[in-house]
Amino acid sequence: MALLETLGALACNAVAAILLGWTAWTAFQSREQPSAEPFIVLLATLMLWAVFAFGSELPAVSSDGPLSTIFSLGQFGIALVIPGIWIVYALSYTGRGTGLTWRRIALLAGIALPVALSGIVIAVGQSETAVERMIAPLIGTEVLYLFVLYVYATYLLVDLGGSHARVSNTHVAILVGGVSAPYLISLVGNNTSLVGSTSIGLLLSGGLLAVAVRRYPVMTGFPKADYVARTRVVETLQEVIVVLDWDDHILDVNETAADVFDRSATTMIGEPIRSVVDGLGQTDLPVGATGTVALQTSKGRRQFQFSVSAVTESPADDEDNPVARTVLFRDVTDQQTREQRLTVLNRILRHNVRNDLDVVLAYADHIDDGEIQTGIQESTTDLLELSRKAREAEEVMTASTTPPETVDLTAVVETIVDQFRTRDTPGEISLDCPDEVLITSHRTVIQQALSELVENAITHTDKDIPQAEISIREDEDGVVEIAVKDNGPGLPEREQQILATGTETQLKHGQGIGLWFVNWAVSQLGSDLQIEQKEPVGSIVTIRLRDTAT
Repeated sequence: MALLETLGALACNAVAAILLGWTAWTAFQSREQPSAEPFIVLLATLMLWAVFAFGSELPAVSSDGPLSTIFSLGQFGIALVIPGIWIVYALSYTGRGTGLTWRRIALLAGIALPVALSGIVIAVGQSETAVERMIAPLIGTEVLYLFVLYVYATYLLVDLGGSHARVSNTHVAILVGGVSAPYLISLVGNNTSLVGSTSIGLLLSGGLLAVAVRRYPVMTGFPKADYVARTRVVETLQEVIVVLDWDDHILDVNETAADVFDRSATTMIGEPIRSVVDGLGQTDLPVGATGTVALQTSKGRRQFQFSVSAVTESPADDEDNPVARTVLFRDVTDQQTREQRLTVLNRILRHNVRNDLDVVLAYADHIDDGEIQTGIQESTTDLLELSRKAREAEEVMTASTTPPETVDLTAVVETIVDQFRTRDTPGEISLDCPDEVLITSHRTVIQQALSELVENAITHTDKDIPQAEISIREDEDGVVEIAVKDNGPGLPEREQQILATGTETQLKHGQGIGLWFVNWAVSQLGSDLQIEQKEPVGSIVTIRLRDTAT
């Protein structure tokens, strides 16, 4: 009978060791996943427990006192280590990170302190009986402390299963059962020392954890679909993404962050963000924060716009109590440089060039040759007009960044019509619109764009009496269409192609910036611009305005 029990124990332990080893190897194949490392270590430790249990059942070992003691102590030590690994895995899997904090350092000290004190007692003990009396309470304290850690780690996982829609309770039960089986079976068998035969528990552990690895995403805090989405979408973003916990420690980063800050993701995770990202200084990162900050990168110091978003477990959760925060950094160095260049060039165009052209016009008045004088005056006037339009374009772009307001489109159009009717420019302007059309938008941008269209209709024509008709119509979807019709030659095909493609070249360019100005203004409003030929002659330019409040 004893021989059969020994053979049975050897067989169970051998199968458990092989099963746990195979499961650990399977998990190792997916070691790039966020919680893979602590889980693989957990499996490897359980496998080592099964190996020690197998060795302790061998006749040659069981009959050798010192060797048997080594195998027994090995099992006991592993049984004490597993709760520590279990808490590290639970912290990682539930998204709390595994980086060292003061609390976690204290936690590790609580595990190591009884062991260190036991070693000191053994070193200075006077007798074997005295040593045993002093060590017993220390070991008892260690076991109780590890049991509390085990319960806390289990609570974290059970709570995740109850709150995360895509982490099932069965998934958590199999995972917890796989780690608990060797302890529970030993206790049920009245073997509270955890040193004796735990063969059945280890075999059950191997089976449950094998099922967990094969069927559930046990190495990431998110289900498999989330993990695939992260690797396919988040990792391909050009922006830096950093996920922070409530203590500003890094929980996760994408590959772009590792490249920009010239550090591997593994060395960044768990660290305070300010020790990784040089330049944040005293910048606060609460949910909803935005701003611009200069950060040191692998390419030198660069300017970044940042925005902070809440990470909640579901869309219905309160954003004031997020489980984490996502910080997105967008490199705007080149954009800011371009904006600065445009600002400087525009200033030069508005002031320096305009002032010099005024001087040219003054000198032109003293030229006796009428033809030359007229040519200079006309060219100079055109350049001054170009400068004016550039100034208006800048004003419109600035106005579009202000908060939108309620705009009566009818009143805006009536103002434009009155302005052109009082000018010396000949032409007939008619208006077809309701008494009032209200929309939430930017009044200045709309007015400047429509003024440009009316001016084009009146000025760029081959008719003795230019005609322009402005109409306003609101469709069923709440989109307002403002159409400007004229009787001119129509917009050249080349101009339409340039506006459609959005680019100009040295060989293919427009005659001015008027329609570009309208195109930019409409884009800033988030609206559409349509250009059609009017039968029999003329063109129809339509702006489709959307209410920004809807």
